[in-house]
Amino acid sequence: MKKSRISLKGEYNFGKEIYSPSIRNFQELIDSRNRQMTVVAEQMNGEGHKMEFVKDIRGVDFINDSASSNLNGIYMALANVDKPVTWITSFREWEKLYSDLIAMITDKVRYVVVLGDVAQKTKLFLEALDISFEESSDIETAVRKAFYATESNNAVLFSPGVGTEGEFENYSERGNQFKMAVAQL
Repeated sequence: MKKSRISLKGEYNFGKEIYSPSIRNFQELIDSRNRQMTVVAEQMNGEGHKMEFVKDIRGVDFINDSASSNLNGIYMALANVDKPVTWITSFREWEKLYSDLIAMITDKVRYVVVLGDVAQKTKLFLEALDISFEESSDIETAVRKAFYATESNNAVLFSPGVGTEGEFENYSERGNQFKMAVAQL
């Protein structure tokens, strides 16, 4: 065979390279990753507790975002609510907030119900933002306080922003308690 035929560029050589073992292994990795992501997405779609509309009571929308367990979860939740918000949260690490999230809280949050005791730094932070707040020892009381503090055409957002930390078995249990509290209004 002539040298000029072996060194041809184009489809002939490309076709040989695409079936090489390294390319096939890479494609298998991509296919495996896509299968795993599909399984995770199917699980998330079936479980709820992520920006889940619960109920509208007298013009107040109740939204369950119990799966929110960090700052990004809080940001995404607030970004996806197009109404003024009464926020039910367990978040305590206010010094970790980044400027975009602080701006989002200032813009959207009208009232905060903090689950558990309100620490001094929580009081100082919310007072500095001029946001009214109160504390609640349990989800049922928090939902009731949030409902009575919220005007029509606003939303109550349950977005804890922290893990379950022993209080609940998991975020599903926490979200189910929120939904039951809303159902009792």
